[in-house]
Amino acid sequence: MFCPTCGKEIPDDSVLCPACGAKLAGDDKKRGFKVRIILPVVLVLVLLAASLAMYQVIRAHTGMTQKVASLIPYRKGDKWGFCDSSKKIVIPTVYDEVYPFSDGLARVNVSGSYGFVNTAGSVVVQPVYDLAGDFSEDVAWFASDGKYGFLDKKGNVVIEPVYSVANNFEGGLANVMLGNIESLIDKHGKTVIPLVIPAIDWNRGVSEGLVRVETLPKDGYIDTKGTVVIPAVYDFAEEFNENLAVVCLDGKYGFIDTKGTMVIKPAYENAWQFQEGLAAVKLNNQWGFVDTKGNLVIQPLYEDVSQYYSFYPGFSDGLVAVELNGQWGYIDTKGKMILYPVINPGSFRDGLAPFGPGGKWGFIDKKGNVVIKPVYIFAKSFSEGLAQIRTGGKSGFIDEKGNMVLPPIYEDANDFHEGIAAVKINKKWGWIDTRGKIVIPAIYDSAWDFNNGVAQVDLNGKRCYIDKKGNLSTQPFLGYFYDGLANYYVGSKYGFRNTKGNIVIPLLYENANDFCEELAAVKLNNKWGFIDQKGNMVIQPLYDEAEDFHEGFAAVGLSGKFGYIDKNGNVVIPLTYEYDYAHWFHLEEYARPFSEGFAAILVNHKWGFIGKNGKRVVEPVYTSMSDFRDGLLAVGLNGKYGFVDKNGKAVIDLTYDKVEDFEHGIAPVYRLVYSGPPGDDYDTLGYIDTKGTQYWED
Repeated sequence: MFCPTCGKEIPDDSVLCPACGAKLAGDDKKRGFKVRIILPVVLVLVLLAASLAMYQVIRAHTGMTQKVASLIPYRKGDKWGFCDSSKKIVIPTVYDEVYPFSDGLARVNVSGSYGFVNTAGSVVVQPVYDLAGDFSEDVAWFASDGKYGFLDKKGNVVIEPVYSVANNFEGGLANVMLGNIESLIDKHGKTVIPLVIPAIDWNRGVSEGLVRVETLPKDGYIDTKGTVVIPAVYDFAEEFNENLAVVCLDGKYGFIDTKGTMVIKPAYENAWQFQEGLAAVKLNNQWGFVDTKGNLVIQPLYEDVSQYYSFYPGFSDGLVAVELNGQWGYIDTKGKMILYPVINPGSFRDGLAPFGPGGKWGFIDKKGNVVIKPVYIFAKSFSEGLAQIRTGGKSGFIDEKGNMVLPPIYEDANDFHEGIAAVKINKKWGWIDTRGKIVIPAIYDSAWDFNNGVAQVDLNGKRCYIDKKGNLSTQPFLGYFYDGLANYYVGSKYGFRNTKGNIVIPLLYENANDFCEELAAVKLNNKWGFIDQKGNMVIQPLYDEAEDFHEGFAAVGLSGKFGYIDKNGNVVIPLTYEYDYAHWFHLEEYARPFSEGFAAILVNHKWGFIGKNGKRVVEPVYTSMSDFRDGLLAVGLNGKYGFVDKNGKAVIDLTYDKVEDFEHGIAPVYRLVYSGPPGDDYDTLGYIDTKGTQYWED
């Protein structure tokens, strides 16, 4: 029990709190008579022991090891507090939002600010933070003024808020970002493992004492024979244009020539290709332009360059769109402002540029005169004498006089290149000429523009390239060549460090998952196998895909079929289930890990679940399915969600708009309040227990 005055945990039979001395209610209650009959007591103890033994057997059989929450979030109207399992309010419903207890404390929200309460309802961390996470390993992250730090259970800041993002501590380390650099820090804020990827990986952390790490991928250049001309040493490398290419080294951008010589040293925060002898560069968060010798000929004064549909922002027809003081205009190659302001300016081609006042698009000339009235939903720059427009949800093409040359009948379209344009018809891509004649049938899942007579396509899940007659090349696709060179890519290499930061498994693998049940899936020579914590390959790399081990089983996929293997590599559930590997769907979207003896599988776009003998317990009938938690499985059908037991029986009807898995005997459920762009929005109805009891009142 807990003292209602100070919140300290105290012995159940206490009449005074040993911490604060407060007198507890009930200390004057009458004592029962001391019954000195031993036999009934013995019998009761025997029955209790038998019941406990039976419970342990049942728990071992079902895999149920989680504790049941003693305090449950409770909603009364639009205010939240906590109750016990009998719905007796323990912590008053005075908060705007609450979360389940974690590490003995619960997160609460007051007027948009977060703090923490203990199980007695005492506020131990005042609600003053913009954001906060749950306590884990005695600390919690918080955010204040856009910066993240960590605090302890007394509310003391133990790591100052200096990070741009932070995650929970796990295994003594936490994942944070400082600027665009990710690292794992200890509880003193010391960097233990620096990481190379400039974005936080929310799935990264300590797993069974090890941390998955990787090298940065690198770019270089090859010639048309596939020979390496410029080695892969750059963090990023763009295509060549005007005999120069943008490259990135250590976070800074510069330019190299076709021999690999660094012509303009990497000193910029960002950079774009050269266009008409000038390249846009970013310095001190402002954009300017350099010439091919690296001279800064237009000072960095602008917030942005080339607003709409310029794949490579820069000069075109002697002008470029720039943003100054929140408005857009055009400057010439001397930096002189020619037109300002212009609403939604595009790039000039053939003397015309698209612009979009009032939500409708048309074209202007270089004097700002409206040449083609703004009547289209959208318009792109001219390419080879034609410009793509959209109206009525379809794409077509007009000429420079505004005549509709190709009517808007296409679902989507690219610009004309080398006399033809890729268009989408009945959800497939093909090509038309400038008269609208289909020259390459619309049979491709995706398509890129033609370059030097070839175009990249996706056909039946395979990436390849074709010529202008639609013939598939038998040669491997090396890439698009510019100035005789194409960039190539060397992927990351993965390995593992321990919590001290030491490399314990070398960075040898093309990909890797975290350790789970003492094994980790790794990719080598484009196939997946498993290593142990010493780096030994215990299951050879034979599979196209592999998931983590759970309850001794791991899902594996080969040639579009999946099943499960054990830790010896034996196939225990044959690879007979189909998954769409050819179309880049991952195995995890079809085969879930085993949980409490069962695994959900996707068959013909419907979910069911199987036992460890491979037999189907519930046939695939649901549109969504989770994993078993506390003996129940979340399922969805026709937009509604509920829970089934291990026999497939619906124990909580599918009546909710959204649910989450059970944890500690409770699960949150939601109602849909808005559906549409940019995404659905839900309100938390409240929490339910495994019997479906609802812990809220409106």
